Amino acid sequence: MSSKRQETLRNEEHKLHQAISRLTQQEVFAIARKALTDLATTGLEERLGEVFIRRLREMDGQTKAVLSAALKAASGPALVRSAFDLPAGQRATIQNALNETFSAEIHIRFETAPDLISGIELTTNGQKVAWSIADYLTSLEMRVVELLKETDKPCS
Repeated sequence: MSSKRQETLRNEEHKLHQAISRLTQQEVFAIARKALTDLATTGLEERLGEVFIRRLREMDGQTKAVLSAALKAASGPALVRSAFDLPAGQRATIQNALNETFSAEIHIRFETAPDLISGIELTTNGQKVAWSIADYLTSLEMRVVELLKETDKPCS
């Protein structure tokens, strides 16, 4: 009976450890996202637009071909979303970069998406090209989850 009680206590300790780990992880990433959202400025968004354009121009051949096919097959304009309203000049720069990158007149619609944490993305016909700080957080979060799974073994 004593050994069953000890086993029950070990199981409860393990479950508590798991719950604390999950909660800590969720809180850390929620705080990071909130801080980055609070720190974002229009100047930062302009810089993100420049990084996004550079990434468009530096796409590898296969990614470019897939996105080009998606742009051609789309029934409506491609969607460019950003966390802040993009100024007219930056919208024109993005439009020109798309036209040059794909050697065609690409029809796009701009949209503000506050859920993007300091980021910008192009979506069309099921394809997406994006860059945001949230992508880095998501990647880090996935690595933390994997690390916790590796180290999350019952106490003995």
